[in-house]
Parts: sequence; structure tokens; C-alpha cells
Amino acid sequence: MASMRTGNEGSGLPYIGLIISTTSVAPVTAGVYGLYRYAFYGDLRELAPALSMIELGLALTFLGVLLSWAFRPKTLKPVEAITLTVAAWILIPVLGSIPFAVAAGIPWIDALFESVSGWTTTGLTVLTGEWSPAGGYVPRVSEIPRTLQVWRTVMQWEGGLGIVVFTLGILARPGVSTAALYLAEGRSERIEASIKATAARMLAIYITLTGFSAILFLLAGLDIYNAVSHAMTGVATAGFSTKDESIGYWLNKPLVLVAAMIAMYLGAVNFRDHYAILTLRKERLAGSIESKAQAVIILTASLAALVMWLRDPHMRELFSPLQVVFHVVSASATAGFQAGDLSQADDAYKALLAVLSLIGGSAFSTAGGLKIIRVVIAAKAVAVESETILHPYGYKPKLSVGRYILDEVILRRVLAVLAAMIITYTILTITLTALYPQYSLADAAFEIASAMGNVGLSVGVTAASAPTGVKLILIAAMLLGRLEVVAYIIALRYIIKKIFS
Repeated sequence: MASMRTGNEGSGLPYIGLIISTTSVAPVTAGVYGLYRYAFYGDLRELAPALSMIELGLALTFLGVLLSWAFRPKTLKPVEAITLTVAAWILIPVLGSIPFAVAAGIPWIDALFESVSGWTTTGLTVLTGEWSPAGGYVPRVSEIPRTLQVWRTVMQWEGGLGIVVFTLGILARPGVSTAALYLAEGRSERIEASIKATAARMLAIYITLTGFSAILFLLAGLDIYNAVSHAMTGVATAGFSTKDESIGYWLNKPLVLVAAMIAMYLGAVNFRDHYAILTLRKERLAGSIESKAQAVIILTASLAALVMWLRDPHMRELFSPLQVVFHVVSASATAGFQAGDLSQADDAYKALLAVLSLIGGSAFSTAGGLKIIRVVIAAKAVAVESETILHPYGYKPKLSVGRYILDEVILRRVLAVLAAMIITYTILTITLTALYPQYSLADAAFEIASAMGNVGLSVGVTAASAPTGVKLILIAAMLLGRLEVVAYIIALRYIIKKIFS
């Protein structure tokens, strides 16, 4: 191996190796839990999937260590870091589909869908207890062994922080281009001076929020298994549940819905704001534009949703006021916990939730979507441009949003991401409705918004019985949304250039 590490150029393979090693945490954790269930409860159906999980975890660890230490890491250029990150976000879900295909025996396309949804923290699920057009029965969530339920939970918890950030917080070592990888996954802010220290601090805050949320669920009346599971996927703004009805299973326990809303909201808050709270930095929290905007968006959307509920007798039959507000918080936080059947909801309510899903949460959080700060910056740019038009030539108003100084570079990047996401969203929605006219435009627009925003709320388009093409479109939407489209464009251009240069 030593000879393999002596090249002058170095390689990008060690980075893939580090990421693969980190993702082995999820299957090993699930496998150990399955063995615990088998050993202490005599649950025979847990043994086979538990062994499969441990085998996969050990294989991933071996492969990761081999790649990490057999090659010398190269200093990554930004475009190389982005390409490696894109590759990792495609490779890991593919590897993650193996347990679903092997242990649950479901068709590979459905296994891949569930894995992509898990790692991207989307939360859409095809575990709906139906026959798949790809051939084979796809069980309900309640029908799969707990080992696989834990696997779904832990992969979302890892994916929520970001597999690259998770790796940097645990396994980053000298010679690794931490800054390039950190930026490549869409992170730009820091808590500490170094990237590794920032990633470690984020992980510590993440664990703290998860523990706090688990306590809330326990106080609300859940057993420890369900409390921890929903705390992990709630703070990850991910949305996988141990129940077929998601949080709707506990409609008779309103405090569970309240606990879930708090967990989802915490996950969508900027990590710097959490750090400000934990370190008692009131001035930092008071100056947070995102936290203020997030609160305004949720309150305004909740009031709008309640007005719709009051005016529509059908909505009042479907949902309670708490359920209506619950879905607003779930969409805004891009968490995807569901507390009722949205397929029968009014189109105006669906449109509201779709818009919230696309906007998303804070930029430096586990949430998906366009991110609140980008929307605020775009709105500020429109306001400033309008003001400029009304003044004499040469007038230059101040371009700033809170602590962000809006120079031309920042504004251009913000508008590029917004444009790429909106154009992609439009194309995918039109494609879905054109190829599969059985879905209404409102439902297609909702489901694509949920997939691209990595939300997980569904109006019934996502199901095991859905056509394979629909699943592929939604898989593309989830992956593109996780890295906000632009990263894939950069990676594709880089690969094409490498091939033809």
C-alpha cells in the first residue's frame, strides 16, 4: 500500500473512501439493534436483516478504509470537490438500496427510491403495501422488520447533517481538502475558525437537539423507540416515520404533534443561531434575519391556512386546526411529517404547502429548499432595483441584508441558484404531467416541490404502485434538490471537459 501512496498527483479516491466509511455507521447501528431485538426479545424476523446490515456495514468500512489509505489524497480544486460531492451523493444512495432490495425483497427501483429519499432527507416513501410495476410486493413501513426501520432512521439522521459534513466532523485528517469539500456540499458559514472544528461543533449541536427532541416526544407520551426515531428524523428535517400514517398515527395525542413541530422547527434553524442560544449570545440571535423571516413566514402561512380551513367545509371535515398548522410547519421546515391525507385537500392549500416546500428553511441548517436567506436577498435586490430606477442616474443604494453585504458576486450566485432550481422544478413538473396525465397539475406540482425541496409530504403520487417513470422523475428531483442543481451542472461540465479534452 505504501507504494500506492507515493504518487505526486494524489487521488480523489480517499475522499470517497472517507465518506463511504462514515456512511457505514447507519447499517452497523441498524444491525446491532436488530441483533439486540433477536437476543433479548427472541424476534426471529430481525436476525437475517440484522446480519445483512452488519455485513454491509463491514464491507463499506473495509472499502472506505482501503480507498482512504491506499491512495494519497490530492489537494482539491473547487470544481473537483463539487464533482466528488455529486459522485458521493449518487453512490451512497445506490449502496444504500442494497438492504431494501435484499432484506425486504422489494424491486430495485423501489429500493433505490427509498434509499435516495432517506439519504437526501426527503421522506417520500414507496413502502405503501402495494404491488410495484417493476414486479414484486412492496410492504408497508409497519410490515418491515425494525432493523430496516432503524436503517431508514439513521440514514436520514446522517443525511440531515450532510454526509460530507458528517465525515469532516468525524474522520477528516491531515492532507484532506476540508474547505473545498465543505463548500461543495453547499455550506458557506462557520461556527469555529476551522472547517473541521465547525463540522465537529455542528455534530455536537445536532446530537443535543436530537436528545432534546427525544425528551419532548417522551413527555408527549411516546415510548423510547418511537421517541428517539422521530426525534432523529424530525431534527434532520427528514420525515421518515415508524408508522404508516406518519405522525397522523397519534392524532389522539395532540402533544405528539406539538413535539414534532418543535423538532422540525429546530432542525430548520440556522446552526449559528443554535450556537448563539447555547452560548448566550443574545445580540447574535437578535440580528438573525433568517430566524425572523422564518417566524414571519410560518405565522403568516399558518394564518392563511386557517382562513382556508374556516372558509372550506371540506377542509374542516378533513383536518383539525392543529393539523392544518402542523402541515405548514412541516412544509416550511422541509421535514415531511404528515398528520392527515393531503390528497383530498383543497388545491389552494396544496399550493401554499408547495410554495413553503420550495422556500425551505435556513441556509445553515438541515432543511432543504431554496433557503430563506436567498429568497430574502432576491426580494431585497428587487426592492433596491426598483428604488434605483426612481432616482437619478448614478444613485447607488446600500445592498445589505442583516450581516450579509450584497456585492455583485453574492447576488449573482443567489440568482443563479434560484433560477436553476425554479427552471428545473418547472421542467420536471411539466414532464411528469405530460408523460402521466392521470396526475393533475396541482398534484404533480406539489409532489415535485416536495421532492426538490427534500420535504416528504405527499398527495398520493408517491406510492409503490406508481409507474417506474414517475419514481425516476422523483428520484431525479430529490437528488437535484439536495445539492441545489448548480453543483450537478458544474460536475457535468467538468466531466464532459475531461472526456473531450
